[in-house]
Amino acid sequence: MKISGINHINIVTTSEKLAEVVAFYERIIGLKQGMRAVSKRNGAWLYCKETAIIHVSVVEAPPYPGSDTPFNHVALSCSGVDACLETLARNAIPYTIDFRSPPEMTQIFVFDPAGIRIELNFTGEKPGNYPGAAT
Repeated sequence: MKISGINHINIVTTSEKLAEVVAFYERIIGLKQGMRAVSKRNGAWLYCKETAIIHVSVVEAPPYPGSDTPFNHVALSCSGVDACLETLARNAIPYTIDFRSPPEMTQIFVFDPAGIRIELNFTGEKPGNYPGAAT
């Protein structure tokens, strides 16, 4: 697997604070709210020029154990989904996998030893069928 850069960071807030959070990033930081993929949850994407860099998600309760801070996860742009899955399996690292569209993307979620959620995005890649692949 190769990392090409940070894709985005995700912060969480309540529905009551969403407009205030978005306004802060627009007025104070200089980002602009932009296109957001269809999602079951409310939220916003904030862009620097043409690139989405902050994903604000609305949650009313922590989405997973230990996620009681506004910083939710960091997402990395990656290539080599099969190599990633093989490394995770070889090292017995638990993960979840999701498939998104548009754009066509495989997302793999893991936690680092400090408890930070890491989202690995493989745009245009789907995992092959090999022993040990988890779905």
